[in-house]
Amino acid sequence: MKRCPLCGGELKELKITHPQEYNGKIIILENLPAEVCRQCGEVLLRPDVLERVQELVWSKTAPKRRTSVPVYDLAEVK
Repeated sequence: MKRCPLCGGELKELKITHPQEYNGKIIILENLPAEVCRQCGEVLLRPDVLERVQELVWSKTAPKRRTSVPVYDLAEVK
């Protein structure tokens, strides 16, 4: 059983949806293979998965779909 490098919790292999900032924009990665800590929620990506994501994003391939993302600015909250 693999353990989380942060808290020592058990890691579980999952496919996740992960928002990521790239060139000042938010992109959403769906069905991303990841190891997720059951205790603290830390997300770990294997090097081969990161390479695949980079190739996909850098290739400027059209995304499967587009969506709008709401933005909240906590500097304006009193």
